[in-house]
Amino acid sequence: MKRDFTNIIFRTALLSTLIAALTGLSGCRMGPNDYSCYHDIDPDGWRYGDTLRYSFDPRDSLITGDIVLSLRHTNDYIYSNIFLEVIVADSLGSRCDTLAVTLADDFGRWYGRGIGTDYQVSDTVARRVTLRRPVSIGVRHIMRDEVLADIEQLGISFVETPS
Repeated sequence: MKRDFTNIIFRTALLSTLIAALTGLSGCRMGPNDYSCYHDIDPDGWRYGDTLRYSFDPRDSLITGDIVLSLRHTNDYIYSNIFLEVIVADSLGSRCDTLAVTLADDFGRWYGRGIGTDYQVSDTVARRVTLRRPVSIGVRHIMRDEVLADIEQLGISFVETPS
C-alpha cells in the first residue's frame, strides 16, 4: 500500500514538472518578424575577404528591433577580441558599422558560456533599429590576419520590439 502511494506521488510530481516545462517553453517561440541564423566558418579559417550574408523578409514592411550578433570560438583562439564590419541593408539603403567584440578579460579568462573548449559570446549590434523589408546583413572580420583561425560560427538575430 505504501509503495502505491509513493508511486502516485512520484507520477504526480513528474507530470506537474513536465506541464510546467512545456508551459515555459511555449512562451519562447519567435515572433512573426523575428529572425535568427548561424553560419559555420570554414574549419581552415575565416578569410579576410569572406563576408557572411544573412537575409530575411519580415512579414511586416516596417519593423523595429534589436540586432544581436553571436560568435562561437575555440579555446585556441589567440586574441582576446575580434573586430568586425557589419553592413545592414534594407530597401532604403545601407549602414556600415565597425564592432569590437571583447572575448576575454585582462587575465585571459573567456567571456561567454561554453562546453568543453568552445565558447559563445553575444553582443548587441544595434538597439531599436527600424528596418524596411527586405533586409540583408553582411559580416566580415577586419583583423590583421589574412586567415582567422578558431572562429567556428557566427550568428545574427533580429528580435522585434514593440514600437
